[in-house]
Amino acid sequence: MTWHVQYRDGGEDRICRHPTPEQAVDAACGLIDGGCQVTGIGTGPLTDSIGPEEIEKIYDLWRRAKGL
Repeated sequence: MTWHVQYRDGGEDRICRHPTPEQAVDAACGLIDGGCQVTGIGTGPLTDSIGPEEIEKIYDLWRRAKGL
């Protein structure tokens, strides 16, 4: 099952795909660190994904795990 990450970069909506949820979350957090706005992570329709509030919580955990 492919996971997608929805994000905004330079004013454009973009999507990247990853084979595992771990890779999708890591990519999403890296995008946030790079200044992008991540708007969703999921497997199904783009309207059915983890939203920005949950992504913010995941990002906080990711930063702590990385020691940032």
